[in-house]
Amino acid sequence: MHVHLSRWLLLLTGLCPSVVLLAQASGVPLNSPTYHIIDRLDILTDVANPIHPEIKYYSRQDVAAYAQALDTAAMNLSRRDRQDLLYILNDNNEWLPDSSRYRLRNRRPIFRNFYRSAANLFEVNTPDFQMRVNPLLNLQLAQQQDDPELLFENQRGLEVRGAVDGKVFFFTNIVESQARYADYVTDRILDYQAVPGAGFYKAYRPRFPNVNNAYDFNVASAYIGLHVTRHVSLQLGHGRHFIGNGYRSLLLSDYANNGFYLKLSTRVWRFHYQNLFMELSPISQRQAGGNEKLPKKYIALHYLNYKITPRLSVAFFEATVFNRSRQFEWQYLNPVILYRTVEGMLGSPDNVLIGFDGHWNLLRRVQLYGQVMIDEFVVSQALKPDQKGWWGNKFALQAGVKYINAFGVDHLDLQLEFNAVRPYTYSHYDSLNSFTHFNQPLAHPLLSNFQEVIGIARYQPSPRWTVEGRMMHAQTGDNTATENWGANPLLNYGSRVRDFGNEIGQGVAATIDLAALNVSWMLYHNIYVDAKVLLRKKNSVENARDQSTKLFGLGLRMNMWNAGQDF
Repeated sequence: MHVHLSRWLLLLTGLCPSVVLLAQASGVPLNSPTYHIIDRLDILTDVANPIHPEIKYYSRQDVAAYAQALDTAAMNLSRRDRQDLLYILNDNNEWLPDSSRYRLRNRRPIFRNFYRSAANLFEVNTPDFQMRVNPLLNLQLAQQQDDPELLFENQRGLEVRGAVDGKVFFFTNIVESQARYADYVTDRILDYQAVPGAGFYKAYRPRFPNVNNAYDFNVASAYIGLHVTRHVSLQLGHGRHFIGNGYRSLLLSDYANNGFYLKLSTRVWRFHYQNLFMELSPISQRQAGGNEKLPKKYIALHYLNYKITPRLSVAFFEATVFNRSRQFEWQYLNPVILYRTVEGMLGSPDNVLIGFDGHWNLLRRVQLYGQVMIDEFVVSQALKPDQKGWWGNKFALQAGVKYINAFGVDHLDLQLEFNAVRPYTYSHYDSLNSFTHFNQPLAHPLLSNFQEVIGIARYQPSPRWTVEGRMMHAQTGDNTATENWGANPLLNYGSRVRDFGNEIGQGVAATIDLAALNVSWMLYHNIYVDAKVLLRKKNSVENARDQSTKLFGLGLRMNMWNAGQDF
């Protein structure tokens, strides 16, 4: 028996009022400075952290509770660490006691009702209703070498979050966007008919200045959630997720467009178990044509994280991608059983992925982390000396290290990360079942058939100043116009060139080197003035694919945390 996803979601959520509900918080937006702060403090201290850092986004309630525990613990935090805690407490003041909230109030609110606290344009605090309202703004201008037209991002929006009766929480934001990107990003949009992180889009042609290859699109996310029991919470919404400790994720990242989802989270003892069901699109609206309904596909995902000790955790991941002519497969609602067993009972028509990840904090300075993702792997094929490089051994590896307060310098944080993805990984014999959404990867932005090294240095000399440098070196293998060498998961793997002798970088070999420097000054809470420099060079064995990008930009942001376009 099958049913459309929205129907069973309504059925499931309709049963929830029969149980006792408790309050739950909305989440910290992905890429917010809070994530780096929590990461630092989790490595530096032994204070029990209620957060399982691999599972993002973080609950604001958990973040505030952890910050308060750190603030009251008997430990020698630096002055800068205390200032980081103050930032978190300001940013999540709805989860502070009344006395603390009063301490963090703005002494000079605007017209008595606006910015009564540093973090929020408007807020409501009553026993039965809490709400926070904030504007969103991102204005960026950049000049690219050898390009007479300006690059720009013009994004405006509104964000609202809150809770009702201490039982139900909600979040919504919408951002209207016009943008013209660097040449390599524009090439990605033209190749895949999708703007990274966005859905429906159209060409943008302003009267002034006169530009080409600019885009107009909206990005919206929203969810409503509640606690089913003390340890189990339910959330229904439209948004993105991220699993892992790295700059990249090989399991699930926030690169693609927002998607419709139902999330069930269970936290008990040292476990955090997450069930995530998503309704996605296998193509973009440009491929479907005007006013046509997009086809649907679905993902059922389990992720179980276990803290062996407060400093060591491991996790198991599994996901199944399937399409059923706009219908959900009921058997994948099972929250416990391994999906590979279910998928086999159905005739093995779907794309099953499994993975492992974890981290280990050492010496209050270092974190080791990693991921393994297995799309398909047959040991007997790997052991045959005369049949090496079997196409069906599809997997991805990540290994990384973080070094906090490097060389004894307070708030100088370093990170080194290696990622490798075999050819044809994330693809399927049915191209609709690829691990993608809206023609965008759900994991790494380089898709597959590559290996890369990323280095990041982040320094905060004061609470208002942040300097971040990033370097990336990647070895990739592109497809040709007629040959599928495993670089694009949107293609079915039945079109592969050969069965054996497949290795990372095959096809049209290329190297990509990227260096970026971002400097930000916080003018007021979550209002930033930005300056950036980006250099990117792609060298391909086919000269026509070579590309060189050099740009410098300035900008102003308010309550927005866009991810870098490092690919």
